[in-house]
Amino acid sequence: MVFTSSTEYAIRAITHLALLPPGTLAGAREISRAESIPMPFLSKILQKLCRRKLVRSFKGLRGGYELARPAEQVTLQDLVLATNGDELEGRCVLGVAHCDGDRPCPLHDQWKEIRTQMVAMLEKTTIAELARIAASQKQGPR
Repeated sequence: MVFTSSTEYAIRAITHLALLPPGTLAGAREISRAESIPMPFLSKILQKLCRRKLVRSFKGLRGGYELARPAEQVTLQDLVLATNGDELEGRCVLGVAHCDGDRPCPLHDQWKEIRTQMVAMLEKTTIAELARIAASQKQGPR
């Protein structure tokens, strides 16, 4: 699956937060620079993540963002739902407006199976896993 820009940026932003030592806050500008996410877009994404209680924000001079719960408890599915709602569930792969079991598009049955597998992968994959991979890539080969 190719994620929307919003979901991709949310994954990068929350993975950035997961890589920080516990208790460390990151400002939006820091996240924007580190992850090459346009600041206006990032602000909207962080608001969505706060509303879904995936991140917490703290105002003030030393304010910033942190994960609202452990990275092991945040899945890719949480981020897809926070940024795109449930559009993955019912969306036709070909964009046909009235595609369902009664009036299927030519790819309906194949897409239904793939979508089921994809949702299972999104529900299983945690931000902690992505952070571990990102950390090992930053360290490079040993």
